[in-house]
Amino acid sequence: MFKLFKYLKPYWKMILITSIILLAQVVINLLVPNLLSDMIRCIDPSLGNKAIIQILCKGGIALLAVLGVIVCQISTSYFSSKIAMGFGRDVRSAVFKKTQRVALNEFYSISTSSLINRTTNDITQVQQVILMAFRVMLNAPIILIGGCIMAFSLDTQLPFVIIAIIPLLILLFVVVGKLIIPLFKVMQTNVDNLTTVTRENLTGVRVIRAFNTEEQENQRFAKVNDMVSKVNTKANVIMGINMPTVELIFSLCIVLLLYFGALKGSSVADITALIQYGTRIMMGCIMMVMMFITIPRASASARRINEILDLPETILSNDKVKTYKTGPYIGKLEFKNVTFKFDGAENPTLKDLSFKVEPGQTLAIIGGTGSGKSTVINLIPRFYDVTSGEILLDDVDLRDYNPKELRQHIALASQSVELFGGTIKENLMYGNPNATDEEIKQATKIACADSFIEAKPEGYNYMIQKGAGNLSGGQKQRLNIARSLLKKPCVYIFDDTFSALDFKTDATIRKNIKDNIKDATIIIVAQRVNTIQNADKIIVLNDGKVVGQGTHDQLLQDCPEYKEIVESQTKQNRVKGVE
Repeated sequence: MFKLFKYLKPYWKMILITSIILLAQVVINLLVPNLLSDMIRCIDPSLGNKAIIQILCKGGIALLAVLGVIVCQISTSYFSSKIAMGFGRDVRSAVFKKTQRVALNEFYSISTSSLINRTTNDITQVQQVILMAFRVMLNAPIILIGGCIMAFSLDTQLPFVIIAIIPLLILLFVVVGKLIIPLFKVMQTNVDNLTTVTRENLTGVRVIRAFNTEEQENQRFAKVNDMVSKVNTKANVIMGINMPTVELIFSLCIVLLLYFGALKGSSVADITALIQYGTRIMMGCIMMVMMFITIPRASASARRINEILDLPETILSNDKVKTYKTGPYIGKLEFKNVTFKFDGAENPTLKDLSFKVEPGQTLAIIGGTGSGKSTVINLIPRFYDVTSGEILLDDVDLRDYNPKELRQHIALASQSVELFGGTIKENLMYGNPNATDEEIKQATKIACADSFIEAKPEGYNYMIQKGAGNLSGGQKQRLNIARSLLKKPCVYIFDDTFSALDFKTDATIRKNIKDNIKDATIIIVAQRVNTIQNADKIIVLNDGKVVGQGTHDQLLQDCPEYKEIVESQTKQNRVKGVE
């Protein structure tokens, strides 16, 4: 957890102010029992009005002292909240930024549900400890030591009663800690599981309903939910037993102070003050022990947070290095003996790939499931780095580019469409915030999205719901294509983007792209042969290897794998009555 303390550095001034206020609060708080004791001593009927005046004076001072404590507590709460909330905000921001920077293989090493919990629940746990530290941890030792000093200044023997009770409190909290700390770790795991099940059910609701598995999912959710409930109930029962036991120990301390005070013949004023100091001393012990119970839970959360912050930034290791490129970007792309293997995989996904595409050309990639098509696409914007070989953009190795600058010149439209909450216009401008209305309309026209957009009453200001549930699959895909076109890069990548479109719309969009984009490099990954047959070059992948390169006609003559794909799709189309 100490690794996260560096995020407290910007708040050192507030930490200093809070510490000073806390010290003042404790000092004033320790003076209050003495003031109450003095008031009790003034209760003497023989003094008449003089006693009343003394009680009022000392009572006024005591009230001012209590008011001072209240002001200090409010100030401490304000500053400690500012520190803790600022710390939480900064750590959340660091975690979020980290997830944006790491390579995809590192990003996917932690589940999405766990990432959400770490960014929310775990940071909140550490944040609460920081808050408690300023309200309790700094407070407790001073109260404990100061209380003992003040108690012994009143009586040299009775305070030992209080000290004798303290081990009982410590023993109680040690037992509670041993019982409850393991439960905290189980609770975090269970919450992760509950979040995972909930997320899967919410995102996969259509699949669940289509397969009539609502009851099965209800049982699955109920099982995880019951586990969370049982562990939390057990923890709450343990904590519930804890507080009554503390009150019993407090009561025992008061009884013993009264008993031994009466035997010793101590005054009522001294015994009252000792009870007050005893309460403060034991509260100091309780606060310290509670911190020691809370810290392990926060430490477990801190370890989970640090797992994210410590992820290696293999892709962005050159983030601060200037790109070794001069001149404009033209989009010349070349793979030279590229091999790629995922971490932990036994065999490479891509094996010794080599091909070249010139600016203004359209390159198509086709192959069976698992042939490595998407992996090739993911290497171009440096979502991953090659295991061996090199990829060149305009004769510069991708690893020598600043990744942010590299991605400014690449537009990726994937089969899985991600649209964000907001208007259609805001989503289209996601990669080009400075796009004009004319450019937006031109991009949507090329992508055949203008007709359905303009048919809506709000037009381009139509609000897209979360998850784009108010748009059809084809509409989402056309917006996805338009968003990529609006970016105006030197390399366009369409990763199975046309699969959600009918044949006519597919052909129209491809013709529009060919007519309007002349100088950029276009890469199309597709399953349908008719989507790629007019490409300048087609690459056929099989088991991560290039088994054929050339035009449609050349591959029909020279590549058996390509010919087999064409024949199988031709047969399917004949069966469906489509030629």
